[in-house]
Amino acid sequence: MMAKVISTNQRDWSEYLGYVTFRYNATVHNATGFSPFFLMTEREAVWNVDFAFPRDTESDTSPPEFVRNVRERLRQAFTLVRENLQRSAEAASCWYNRKVARHEFYVSDVVRVFWPRRFRGRTPKWQNLYEQTGRVAARLNDATYVVQLDRGGKKIFHTDKLKLIK
Repeated sequence: MMAKVISTNQRDWSEYLGYVTFRYNATVHNATGFSPFFLMTEREAVWNVDFAFPRDTESDTSPPEFVRNVRERLRQAFTLVRENLQRSAEAASCWYNRKVARHEFYVSDVVRVFWPRRFRGRTPKWQNLYEQTGRVAARLNDATYVVQLDRGGKKIFHTDKLKLIK
């Protein structure tokens, strides 16, 4: 968004940062179905043009009743957000897994782990990206494994980041 509003010399970015941040926070996100501003404040963001037109005000309610209504609407919003995020995660998982060549590993298999690191002064083309090794500790699902690394610690890896050591 910043690239679309700043000048070509990129020296006026600070003038637009507040506007871009506000617009981002007021935009409905695909993953949640709500804007971040709404989820934090339980109301939509107010623009300058909104002050020119009459607004529909809250009915006369007592403060405890108003708080109860706000909490109920927030609870409903967060329930919808959880459902939307679950659907979004499933869609992203399906999209990622569709082109992955699945490999099946068993507990205690020794594997090489894709561990990309860049070192200053070294050519990335000559770097061994599967230098780290470990042992499969658990299978979480068809595409995800927990690996006990030889250098210590357990990490979760996708099947396309592992190679079996024969």
